[in-house]
Amino acid sequence: MMKKKRYYILFVIIMLVLLAAPCISGKNAMAIAPEDFYLEGNGNSLKRESAVNDFAGIYTQEQIASFEEKLRKMREEYDCNVVAFVIDNNEWESSEQSAPERAVKFFLNPSSHKSTVVLWLNVCRSNRSLYVLGYGSAEYKITDSEADRLAKNLQGYVKEAQSGTGDAQSQYSQMMDEFITQSDLEMRTPFFFLAWWFHLGLGLLAGAIVVLILLKNSGGKMTTNGRTYMNKSFSELIGRRDIYTHTTYVRTRKSSSSSGGRGGGGGHSHSSGGGRF
Repeated sequence: MMKKKRYYILFVIIMLVLLAAPCISGKNAMAIAPEDFYLEGNGNSLKRESAVNDFAGIYTQEQIASFEEKLRKMREEYDCNVVAFVIDNNEWESSEQSAPERAVKFFLNPSSHKSTVVLWLNVCRSNRSLYVLGYGSAEYKITDSEADRLAKNLQGYVKEAQSGTGDAQSQYSQMMDEFITQSDLEMRTPFFFLAWWFHLGLGLLAGAIVVLILLKNSGGKMTTNGRTYMNKSFSELIGRRDIYTHTTYVRTRKSSSSSGGRGGGGGHSHSSGGGRF
């Protein structure tokens, strides 16, 4: 009887372990999934195209629809995909420099559009951060300095919204409008070599060079030399002499056959600005 009881207890333990294993593995899988790491418990679906992913519940559906309509026009007009992530996460890892980069790595495909601009905002007061990133042609139009300037400007709206002195909803709305407007303006601005002022300056420079060449040649050219007044009938070579003076040695360092270089890092090249504040 005692032996049967032991078998029964062992059987119960084995069954409990087998039942608990899927739950434990499922929990671990959820813990490392990027969507759950950043956006756990939001209840919203992730949008990758011209979207405002508000997982902090800041904006109304009407506001999000208005923002996304502007973003959609940008994408359709000049193939610029703008995506915003708004989260409320007090974990330190979610606001490190790698967080917005990993958001693009996991949630977006920067190669699918000519340009991709990303806003990453964590509104958690103990872990507040805001980043602006540019991929594709946006990397060269919204440079690191421009991205940092824009991020610092947007951070001011967040600080004001969380100060408790004004209308937080209005400040957050103005912040997103400012981000969209500035992104649109920067992306519409042509590269300097396509701008009218560059072509005007290039034309003026070319004209100045031509005028200087003409002025240099306008004084006339010397047409006489040492042979002009020489009578060849009474001139002859009477001797030739070479005098050895010195020898010059030049030493050169033998180049090494080995060479080295830095490898490029993984992922997509991009510009970025902002940080914790």
